[in-house]
Amino acid sequence: MSNQPKRLKRDSQNARIAGVCAGIARHFALETWVVRIITFGSLFFAGGLVIFAYLAAWLILERDDKVQNSAGNYTTHTSETVSFDIKENTWRAGEPPKQALQTIAKAYQTLESRIQQLEKHVTSERYKIEREINKL
Repeated sequence: MSNQPKRLKRDSQNARIAGVCAGIARHFALETWVVRIITFGSLFFAGGLVIFAYLAAWLILERDDKVQNSAGNYTTHTSETVSFDIKENTWRAGEPPKQALQTIAKAYQTLESRIQQLEKHVTSERYKIEREINKL
Protein backbone atom coordinates (compact mmCIF):
# COMPACT_ATOMS: atom_id res chain seq x y z
CA MET A 1 0.00 0.00 0.00
CA SER A 2 1.32 3.41 -0.92
CA ASN A 3 1.11 6.47 1.28
CA GLN A 4 0.33 8.76 -1.67
CA PRO A 5 -3.09 10.39 -1.58
CA LYS A 6 -5.57 8.94 -4.03
CA ARG A 7 -6.20 11.38 -6.88
CA LEU A 8 -9.49 11.70 -8.67
CA LYS A 9 -9.05 10.66 -12.32
CA ARG A 10 -11.31 9.62 -15.17
CA ASP A 11 -11.55 5.85 -15.59
CA SER A 12 -11.18 5.23 -19.33
CA GLN A 13 -11.55 1.46 -19.09
CA ASN A 14 -15.03 1.55 -17.52
CA ALA A 15 -16.18 4.69 -19.32
CA ARG A 16 -19.57 5.06 -20.99
CA ILE A 17 -19.04 8.63 -22.23
CA ALA A 18 -15.88 10.14 -20.79
CA GLY A 19 -15.18 8.08 -17.67
CA VAL A 20 -16.11 10.80 -15.18
CA CYS A 21 -18.75 8.75 -13.33
CA ALA A 22 -16.52 5.65 -13.37
CA GLY A 23 -13.61 7.69 -12.00
CA ILE A 24 -15.74 9.16 -9.21
CA ALA A 25 -17.05 5.69 -8.38
CA ARG A 26 -13.53 4.24 -8.19
CA HIS A 27 -12.25 7.18 -6.12
CA PHE A 28 -14.98 6.78 -3.49
CA ALA A 29 -15.10 2.93 -3.74
CA LEU A 30 -18.68 2.85 -5.01
CA GLU A 31 -20.31 0.80 -7.71
CA THR A 32 -20.28 2.67 -11.02
CA TRP A 33 -24.01 2.16 -11.60
CA VAL A 34 -24.80 4.03 -8.37
CA VAL A 35 -22.85 7.13 -9.43
CA ARG A 36 -24.42 6.99 -12.90
CA ILE A 37 -27.94 6.79 -11.46
CA ILE A 38 -27.25 9.73 -9.13
CA THR A 39 -25.84 11.74 -12.03
CA PHE A 40 -28.75 10.88 -14.32
CA GLY A 41 -31.28 11.56 -11.57
CA SER A 42 -29.74 14.91 -10.76
CA LEU A 43 -30.26 15.95 -14.39
CA PHE A 44 -33.95 16.37 -13.58
CA PHE A 45 -33.31 18.69 -10.64
CA ALA A 46 -30.34 20.73 -11.86
CA GLY A 47 -30.02 19.80 -15.54
CA GLY A 48 -27.80 22.59 -16.86
CA LEU A 49 -25.58 22.61 -13.81
CA VAL A 50 -25.00 18.85 -13.95
CA ILE A 51 -24.18 18.95 -17.65
CA PHE A 52 -21.77 21.86 -17.06
CA ALA A 53 -20.12 20.06 -14.11
CA TYR A 54 -19.77 16.85 -16.14
CA LEU A 55 -18.19 18.68 -19.08
CA ALA A 56 -15.87 20.59 -16.72
CA ALA A 57 -14.81 17.34 -15.04
CA TRP A 58 -14.27 15.80 -18.47
CA LEU A 59 -11.88 18.63 -19.38
CA ILE A 60 -10.18 19.08 -15.99
CA LEU A 61 -9.66 15.51 -14.77
CA GLU A 62 -6.82 13.62 -16.34
CA ARG A 63 -7.43 10.21 -17.83
CA ASP A 64 -6.20 7.18 -15.92
CA ASP A 65 -5.31 4.43 -18.34
CA LYS A 66 -3.91 2.26 -15.58
CA VAL A 67 -6.80 1.21 -13.40
CA GLN A 68 -5.38 0.35 -10.01
CA ASN A 69 -7.24 -1.61 -7.45
CA SER A 70 -6.67 -0.22 -3.99
CA ALA A 71 -8.01 -3.44 -2.54
CA GLY A 72 -6.04 -6.22 -0.92
CA ASN A 73 -3.31 -7.01 -3.44
CA TYR A 74 -1.07 -9.89 -2.51
CA THR A 75 1.85 -10.94 -4.69
CA THR A 76 3.38 -14.36 -4.30
CA HIS A 77 7.03 -15.09 -4.97
CA THR A 78 6.00 -16.47 -8.38
CA SER A 79 4.74 -13.00 -9.44
CA GLU A 80 1.16 -14.21 -9.25
CA THR A 81 -1.02 -11.45 -7.85
CA VAL A 82 -4.12 -12.31 -5.88
CA SER A 83 -6.32 -9.31 -5.28
CA PHE A 84 -9.72 -8.89 -3.74
CA ASP A 85 -11.81 -6.23 -2.08
CA ILE A 86 -14.74 -7.45 -0.04
CA LYS A 87 -17.99 -5.64 -0.71
CA GLU A 88 -19.50 -4.43 2.55
CA ASN A 89 -22.74 -3.02 1.10
CA THR A 90 -24.60 -3.39 -2.17
CA TRP A 91 -23.52 0.03 -3.43
CA ARG A 92 -19.87 -0.42 -2.44
CA ALA A 93 -17.34 -1.59 -5.01
CA GLY A 94 -15.67 -4.96 -4.62
CA GLU A 95 -16.33 -8.65 -4.63
CA PRO A 96 -19.16 -10.23 -2.69
CA PRO A 97 -17.82 -12.08 0.38
CA LYS A 98 -18.57 -15.50 -1.12
CA GLN A 99 -16.58 -14.71 -4.25
CA ALA A 100 -13.70 -13.26 -2.22
CA LEU A 101 -13.62 -16.45 -0.16
CA GLN A 102 -13.43 -18.51 -3.35
CA THR A 103 -10.53 -16.35 -4.56
CA ILE A 104 -8.69 -16.87 -1.29
CA ALA A 105 -9.43 -20.62 -1.34
CA LYS A 106 -8.06 -20.93 -4.88
CA ALA A 107 -4.87 -19.08 -3.92
CA TYR A 108 -4.51 -21.28 -0.84
CA GLN A 109 -4.93 -24.46 -2.93
CA THR A 110 -2.25 -23.27 -5.35
CA LEU A 111 0.15 -22.59 -2.49
CA GLU A 112 -0.72 -25.90 -0.85
CA SER A 113 0.13 -27.84 -4.02
CA ARG A 114 3.43 -25.96 -4.36
CA ILE A 115 4.33 -26.78 -0.75
CA GLN A 116 3.49 -30.45 -1.35
CA GLN A 117 5.77 -30.50 -4.41
CA LEU A 118 8.54 -28.88 -2.39
CA GLU A 119 8.16 -31.38 0.44
CA LYS A 120 8.14 -34.25 -2.04
CA HIS A 121 11.40 -32.98 -3.57
CA VAL A 122 13.15 -32.37 -0.24
CA THR A 123 12.26 -35.82 1.08
CA SER A 124 13.30 -37.62 -2.13
CA GLU A 125 16.45 -39.70 -2.50
CA ARG A 126 17.57 -37.54 -5.41
CA TYR A 127 17.69 -34.47 -3.17
CA LYS A 128 19.74 -36.32 -0.57
CA ILE A 129 22.20 -37.49 -3.22
CA GLU A 130 22.51 -34.01 -4.74
CA ARG A 131 23.07 -32.54 -1.31
CA GLU A 132 25.86 -35.03 -0.60
CA ILE A 133 27.50 -34.30 -3.97
CA ASN A 134 27.36 -30.56 -3.30
CA LYS A 135 29.10 -31.06 0.07
CA LEU A 136 32.12 -32.55 -1.70
